[in-house]
Amino acid sequence: MTGKKTAKILIIEDDPVAVAILKFRLKARKYHVIVAHTGEEGIKLAHQQLPDLILMDMVLPGLHGLEATIRLKNDPKTKDIPIFAVTAMGSSEFVEACHQDGICVFIKKPYDFRELLKHIHQYSSREEKVEKKVLIINEDPALVTLMASYLKEYGYLVISKPPRMFNVDHVLEVAPDVILLDIDLLEDWGVAIFEILRKTPSTNSIPIILMASQLTSDELKEIAKQLGAEDFVSHHFEFAEVDRKIKKLSVK
Repeated sequence: MTGKKTAKILIIEDDPVAVAILKFRLKARKYHVIVAHTGEEGIKLAHQQLPDLILMDMVLPGLHGLEATIRLKNDPKTKDIPIFAVTAMGSSEFVEACHQDGICVFIKKPYDFRELLKHIHQYSSREEKVEKKVLIINEDPALVTLMASYLKEYGYLVISKPPRMFNVDHVLEVAPDVILLDIDLLEDWGVAIFEILRKTPSTNSIPIILMASQLTSDELKEIAKQLGAEDFVSHHFEFAEVDRKIKKLSVK
């Protein structure tokens, strides 16, 4: 964190020992750390301090960590602050609920601090950032407009292209970090575009997230597995989920 503003991290945790250890380690790496011991206090501090990142325990006295997350994500002032779940809870159903409600990274206790630090640096670094490019290939103009609007709010440069105007040269010119591809197109256009991208040496390393409006989540998951796509988002997605998946695939 040299030469830039120090990132501010809000820890919301009621275990004083866990707080002391984490605070010491983060401050040793020049992060500015503030602490709240309850969900209510965390929401209040988030409004006052506008931290760059929140580390949220889930089991808190009073307001549950997931409810505190939902309130922060529903508030325009705090909705864009990345929130990590740092908790001993870890069932697959709970992890999925956390991601759906706005958690961008799930860290299960006990955790490897180096792994946590890697995620913290990814989301809170004040080094000069390169704007991530997302290419949307989808024939639904209303959905493209909606996605572009939200993804721009998340800090992405969004380029869109109707499938029937797809051209590998255009993809090379755009040089996207991630492609959002509608796989559920007439005449198998989506599959054809996917195969062209994969067979072209200059585009075969670009991560592709599949989308589909007419397929169930299970069907889309199976197609993504068969084709070898990096990920997928079902029709009823949350933009926080799309942001999380793009970030995961576009880290360089």
